[in-house]
Amino acid sequence: MNLRLLQLADSAFPSGAYAFSDGLETLTVRGEVRTAADLSAFLCGQLSHGWGQQDAPACTLAWKASADELTELDALLDDLKLVRGPREASVRVGANLRRAALHLWPDELAALSPTRHHATTFGAIAAALGASQTDSVTAYVSSWLLGRVAAATKLMKLGGLDAQRAASLADGAAQNCIRNALKATPDDLGGFSPLLDIAAAQQAELEGRLFQT
Repeated sequence: MNLRLLQLADSAFPSGAYAFSDGLETLTVRGEVRTAADLSAFLCGQLSHGWGQQDAPACTLAWKASADELTELDALLDDLKLVRGPREASVRVGANLRRAALHLWPDELAALSPTRHHATTFGAIAAALGASQTDSVTAYVSSWLLGRVAAATKLMKLGGLDAQRAASLADGAAQNCIRNALKATPDDLGGFSPLLDIAAAQQAELEGRLFQT
């Protein structure tokens, strides 16, 4: 796999993605996610019905998109992300990711087309850095999955091995997410996860928070 792609997908890359939990914090505060099995169910739900139905295919499509197609993908994500917090977070992380990548690889990304959302930005940058489409979406899904596992270790009384076990139990959902993303068209973007969307929306109302959405 392209080493620059691994750097781009690393949780330490300064995009700010580590600051978001996609509603996991709300669910842990309520006591609805308490165990490794609960965490795995949350991850599988997002991969199968929420995040994985929007961002993963958008990243894949962005890898081969023209400038006009990238603009249309960003507009589609605006419409599909019904909850303000996650929608704004996606744009904010996308801007941070783009800024950091341009700083590190100015020559390779000199002709990078404009993008706004995290998914479209990641896909466009990965393509410009020479990563294959399959590697790009695999790294993107892995980055999301392991990022939420890292969030869980901060939010829950869950050790690192148990959290990684939850990620392992979600492997089937992650692989299916990648396969579907690789054959997706813009019409396939959607998702239906109202309970997860509500948890993400209500996270802003928690009395004390570690994460943003």
